[in-house]
Formats: sequence, C-alpha cells, structure tokens
Amino acid sequence: MENISKFFKWLKENKGKLFVMVVSAFIFLFVLFPFDDLSDLISSQVAKVTNNAVYVQFDRLKMSLIPQPGVQMDHVYIESIRTPALSAQELVITPSITGLIQQKPYGSVSAKGLLKGDVNVSIGKGNRSDNGVERHRIEVSAKKVALNDIREFANLPVLLKGQLNLETTALADLTFQEQPDVEINLTINQFELPPANVNTPMGPLTVPELKLSSIELKGRLAAGRLVIESGTIGKPGDELQGTVKGDIGLTIVNRGGAFGQQIGAYNFDIDLRAKKSFQDKAGLFLTFIDNFKSPTADGAQYKFKLSASNPMMPPSFGAAR
Repeated sequence: MENISKFFKWLKENKGKLFVMVVSAFIFLFVLFPFDDLSDLISSQVAKVTNNAVYVQFDRLKMSLIPQPGVQMDHVYIESIRTPALSAQELVITPSITGLIQQKPYGSVSAKGLLKGDVNVSIGKGNRSDNGVERHRIEVSAKKVALNDIREFANLPVLLKGQLNLETTALADLTFQEQPDVEINLTINQFELPPANVNTPMGPLTVPELKLSSIELKGRLAAGRLVIESGTIGKPGDELQGTVKGDIGLTIVNRGGAFGQQIGAYNFDIDLRAKKSFQDKAGLFLTFIDNFKSPTADGAQYKFKLSASNPMMPPSFGAAR
C-alpha cells in the first residue's frame, strides 16, 4: 500500500510533465512523423504478403484521431495481376477499435475518385445464420461512379456510359461457406449504349443505340438467387421505357481465395413501350418479340416473359401474365 501511495503521489506531482510528454508524443506521431517516407516500405510489404500479386503506391500518408483513429492516403494507385489497375484521389481507412480488440475486420473504407465516383464500405458484426455460421454486416454506398470505368475494370464487351449510384446492405460470411443475403438499390443516370454487336447463345446480335434518362432497380440476393422486385427502364419522353421483374440464379463461389460467380436459370416479366423512332432503328432486335406487340399512339407496347434454364441456352419468349 505504501508503494501504491508513493506512485499516485508521484503522478500528482508530475502530472504537468506527463501531460507535456503525452502531447509531444502525439504531435510527433501525427504531425511531425515522416509518414510519406513509408510509401516504399508499405508497397514492398503489400507485394511481399500477396506474393507480388498486388502493387500499391500513394503520394501522401497521414494519420488522424478525430472523429476516430484512421489512415488517409492521397493519389492511391493499386495494380493487381487479376484485375485492371485502380486509382483513387483519396483513400481513408478507419478500423474499428472493437474489431481490433476482437481481431475482426470491422471498420470502414472511403475512396474518393474511385472509378470517377465516391465509394464507402463499412463492415461490422452481423447475426449468425440459421446454421450458426458467423456473418458480417457489410454496407456499400457508391455515388456517381462512371459506367465506362466499370466496363473497363470488368472487361465488358460493349461500351457503356452513365453514372451509377448504389446502396447495398449485406449479411455475409467472408469465406462464402453460405450464400449472402443482400438488399440492393441501384440507379443509373444518363445511360447510353452505343450501337454494338454482342455475342449471344443465338449468335451475334446487333444492339441498337439506346439512351435512357435513368434505370432503377430494387432487389435482393438470397439463397443464390437475385430477385428484381421492381425495375424501371427509362422515363416518359425516352425512346424506350418500361418495367422488369423476375429472378436469376447467382451463386458466389470461393475458388481457393479467388471469388467468382455462377449464373443459373432466369425468368423475367418485361413490359416495354417503344416509340416509332426506336422501332425504326431496332427493327431486327425487336423481331424476337414482335409476337407480343400491341400498337400504341406513338409506337408499340411489348409485354413478354423471358426465360432460360441457363445463360448459355437460347432464351424462350412467352406471353406475360
């Protein structure tokens, strides 16, 4: 007890010195420490950990305490052997204190200028599945992401233009022992599809030019199926507008640490209204659904069902209910 009393007495007598020491340490760590010099070290460590599969470079690194501890990197460049290069004007990584204590990947990542938009990802604790598998709650928000940049990143065969906004909330096991549960809200503004030839199970198909004010989809991914609960294509005044509902098999698989997807059977109910100007330039494309056409004052309405047992089989067309 005597030693404890002496210790607290010493703390009381030297509290001013201790305060100065702590403040000085924080100033050195967060203001004066040359974090920018760590760029090469971090790049080499990332390359080492990933067996030279990922290369990271940035111009500036700094730490922050408010509103919570985090790391900010400016002008980030990420290159991978499996995907095209990515860049962001600013990348902020904010780990969760609870996650660090529990050794869980909790926290948030914010990227400005990623695919010309802003993307935020947060990971927290989620409810266990019915089988007792631990799941994480993952929230993703993307604003004004360029479709053309997504096309290049995903190596899609057709040109796409527009801005994508996305809000999703998922409960997922990060090893994907079980399929995730995901709520999806997606909007694409000023969508443009230039004329293109697309390979389909029925052979090459000429896709006409298409411009839409917006595309809005709301749905969920559960038990390996993506269900589109409501979909709106275009707006009044567009050459093409309509609605779509249905579902498609979509299973996420873990192939030794590399994640992929398997697409299965699909079934969609589609209701489209096309103006005469779109009919004139999309005549060949519309012949597949000509049996489901009803004339309108300024064009035609097409109501049909589109389905197939797998994406490699030619689809079947039927009358919508």
